[in-house]
Amino acid sequence: MNKLIIGLLILAAGSAAYFFIYKKNTTGNADNINKEWIVGKWKTDAVIAGDSNFNKYHFEFNKDGFILRSIPDSAEIDTTSYEWSKTNELIWKDKISDSTGKIFRLTKLTRDSLQVQTKDSTSILFTRLK
Repeated sequence: MNKLIIGLLILAAGSAAYFFIYKKNTTGNADNINKEWIVGKWKTDAVIAGDSNFNKYHFEFNKDGFILRSIPDSAEIDTTSYEWSKTNELIWKDKISDSTGKIFRLTKLTRDSLQVQTKDSTSILFTRLK
């Protein structure tokens, strides 16, 4: 009887540890994301059609919904904006006054990486600048 109780306790502890580690390593579904993690400076190595300099840009997302886009060692800074949709998609607007913007489905958001996907399945991975 004691061996059975000890075995069940070990099984329960193992299960609890697995779910704790699994939950910590996942970004969650669209309803369970930490939107504050997007705030900060990011870069990407992706090349987007129509903008050959895209992989050179640094992006700074701020908590007020603005994105500062710049090329290192350049004095030029472009300002765009973003907002979250009701389904937790990222809406990237060229101008804050725009009623619509480019919609990105969030596929990954951690403290160090941000991955989004467009409607045509183009995936863009951003990594946090240190």
